[in-house]
Amino acid sequence: MTEREGEIQEIRLGDCPICGGKGTLKAIQYVHDIPYFGKVMESTIICERCGYRNADVMILEDRPPKLYTVKVENEKDLFTRVVRSKSGTIELEEIGVKIEPGPAAEGFVSNVEGVLERVRETLIMAKHFRQSEGDEEAVRKADEILEYIEEVKAGKKPLTVKIADPLGNSALIGEKVKSRLLSEEEIKKLSLGPYKIVEPEEAGEGE
Repeated sequence: MTEREGEIQEIRLGDCPICGGKGTLKAIQYVHDIPYFGKVMESTIICERCGYRNADVMILEDRPPKLYTVKVENEKDLFTRVVRSKSGTIELEEIGVKIEPGPAAEGFVSNVEGVLERVRETLIMAKHFRQSEGDEEAVRKADEILEYIEEVKAGKKPLTVKIADPLGNSALIGEKVKSRLLSEEEIKKLSLGPYKIVEPEEAGEGE
């Protein structure tokens, strides 16, 4: 099936693996072109019965494994585009936050401000949980990070944002973004989430 730009396609996937609903699982796909980057497909799997949802992003052009870096120093930098697939690792250096691939990881197209909002919401939930457990040190640390995030959004504090993807499906896009190829050693250290790299000889087996 060929995805056409700007069209939203709905594909029936069958039964839901979470709730067992018969024929309730579907995928919604949307292809769009990101200026100075290329075509990207956003795909969301949804169960109409239990509400299960999972999203991913796929770049529709071959791109090598890369590390992208941007130094956020003012409010304009917050609009740097972020394309993150399930195999992408995001690192927010100054606050020590790393978003890695995992079973519950989701892909998305957003910007740096959107990523900070996701982190802020997660920290607030974690903070409430730690408060209920009486973990004062964890609560203090969460408050420090939350305060730093607000200062970054106000243009008062710098933040180095990095994204690395061994499959080449993630990127930062903006005037200040720097990028370089990932080394073999760096690729080995990165998590792939639900994916795996197929070696050429492995891909040819069984043909």
